[in-house]
Amino acid sequence: MLIDTGASGGGSQGPWIAWSSNGSAIKEIKAKSWVVRGKDQNGIKFEKNVPAFEAGVVMDLDTLKLGWEREGIDRPERRWNPSLSQAMPRPSEEKKATGGYVWTNALSVRVALGKGETATWEQGQWAAYEGFRRLAAEINAQMPNNPGKLPLVKQTGVETIKLGNGNANVPVLSIDRWVDRPDSLKADAPKINMGADAPAAAPAPAPAAAPAPAPQLDDAEF
Repeated sequence: MLIDTGASGGGSQGPWIAWSSNGSAIKEIKAKSWVVRGKDQNGIKFEKNVPAFEAGVVMDLDTLKLGWEREGIDRPERRWNPSLSQAMPRPSEEKKATGGYVWTNALSVRVALGKGETATWEQGQWAAYEGFRRLAAEINAQMPNNPGKLPLVKQTGVETIKLGNGNANVPVLSIDRWVDRPDSLKADAPKINMGADAPAAAPAPAPAAAPAPAPQLDDAEF
């Protein structure tokens, strides 16, 4: 499988993480940081900064979707590519009053954050997608030599790029190593509540099959 990220569906499972390029003073979100949003154990919505790719996440490529996104009334409208190896053209060349395209590249992928916690990275922001686009080249090059494994991806820095009248802060992502699928990304994994006061759930029991000889994650991490 080769990932075609293009020239530049259905609903997903929360909680969700996203890259914050410039932050939000109103929401007390830092610039150049990762944000998680969802509902706590009492059903109350939350949005907060969390360590994500800085510490390393396991990316479930089996759930990866790429496509296009535009703003909607209640939520973004997304059109996913028919397959990872076939990127579709932008649905429309229409532009906003600010000059940017109405339709922007978007991605969705389930990741393991560690300590049994998972989230969906789903975003249509240019800086976030550019970070993934660069990472996809590494994935394409290394995947054939790591069958059945998933990439443990880490953020190694941030690159600031001038765009129009402002700047975009692109996360620099790189594959640290390839690992076995962690329990939290298996079909029978327990659901994790990401609320600030929620207790950590126990990881699902490991299968009876013998582990592969290649390096794998420490159970304390993922």
